[in-house]
Amino acid sequence: MSKLTIICPVCGGPIGIQHDDKVNRCEYCANPVLGPSQSRDCVNHPGKLAKATCHVCGDLICEDCMERRAGDYGGKLFTVVNCTKRACVAESEWARPINEKYEKLINMDWADKSDNLILRVTGFGAVIMMVFELIFILTMLYIQYFTPYGVASSVTFFLFPGDAIIVMGLVVVGMNILGNLLGAILLQTSLQVHIHGRQLGAGIALIILIIVEAMYLLYRGIFFNLSAYPDQLIVQVLFTAFLFSSILIFIGSLMAVSNGVKKRKQLKVAREKLGLSK
Repeated sequence: MSKLTIICPVCGGPIGIQHDDKVNRCEYCANPVLGPSQSRDCVNHPGKLAKATCHVCGDLICEDCMERRAGDYGGKLFTVVNCTKRACVAESEWARPINEKYEKLINMDWADKSDNLILRVTGFGAVIMMVFELIFILTMLYIQYFTPYGVASSVTFFLFPGDAIIVMGLVVVGMNILGNLLGAILLQTSLQVHIHGRQLGAGIALIILIIVEAMYLLYRGIFFNLSAYPDQLIVQVLFTAFLFSSILIFIGSLMAVSNGVKKRKQLKVAREKLGLSK
């Protein structure tokens, strides 16, 4: 039975202190907690205050005796520390070593505000584009089926009664499903502009996608002959929504490309300073 029970500062679980002079671990999250009478010095350098606990053996170690590593566990990235004992190094090989000098050189905190702005601009534009595509398909169905301008009212049938309605429905839905797919790809790509390593590629991809989306919308407008539709207010509203979302995505894409280029240069300079290979 433990003499003392404390609350884990990491997960909030109860920790029973089993060892007064050794590291105790939380049974819920494995967070190390020092014993009440345990020395705070590095095990290898008496008189030198320890800075961390080896996640394998639990020894207290100073900065000269530790290796920091970045590990991906369950999709979450976190930092672990191990001492330089061979067994502890072997147990920690699942995580990549962190080069402290390199990490300082590639620190990109300067881009946090601009990256958040880019994400909001492109994401908002992509959401509007998705809504636009949904409204566009409903409008096309309305025009073709419920107005005198639609093919369904002007063509009785091709081969048998009712086939014109079926064919036109398949054409309208099929063409606009592709438009919705482009909108979904735009939205998914816009979420990548916040990731440092993907920002430049995502920005370039968004510019290409918005050009493809504009060309495909123009093709659909010509195919459905929207310029001759009597109620041009509907067409103007749709065009305004598309133009607004396209401008947002395009501006956000240019900002992403600009930030992405700066980050690529920063990484290149960091590698050159430390003599690291690409």
